[in-house]
Amino acid sequence: MNRLLYIGIPVVLMVAFLFIYADSKKKIEAAQEKARIEKAAEDKRIADEKEALRIRNKENADKADARRRAEEAEKELKKKQEYEAGLQKIRDEEATFTADLNKYKREIAELETELDKIRAEKEKLSRESIDLSKEIAAAYIERQNAEMEVQRYAAMVARRANDSPLARPPAVAPAQ
Repeated sequence: MNRLLYIGIPVVLMVAFLFIYADSKKKIEAAQEKARIEKAAEDKRIADEKEALRIRNKENADKADARRRAEEAEKELKKKQEYEAGLQKIRDEEATFTADLNKYKREIAELETELDKIRAEKEKLSRESIDLSKEIAAAYIERQNAEMEVQRYAAMVARRANDSPLARPPAVAPAQ
């Protein structure tokens, strides 16, 4: 009896599962077929709407293209007029700038002459400064030489004074 329970119950449950599975499979396939048909109808409706939209968009695009061309022609005319006005303004400014250029060239020539004079004066002052620096350096060297000579002379006098017999104290006779 035990063996019958271990084998029988799973077999009975498996047969019941297979019947339920087969029934559910038929229902699922029917639902999928119905969904496919509905999707095909929806796709056809969407395609028709897209075609109508494409035709309407083409008409709108043609109208917009005609408007755009008219606007572009108007813009081109306006640009041409602005270009001519700008060109005339540039010619007027060119005449003004040419006059200013000549005036500035004269000023530059005058300033360059003045600059050359100032540079020459600076060069002269620079040379004088260098000469004075040389004189100061020579005086400094002479001063050092003189100080060294004074020190040497003082050392010589000090040495002679030390070597002199007058500078030595008399020898003291030992006390008897």
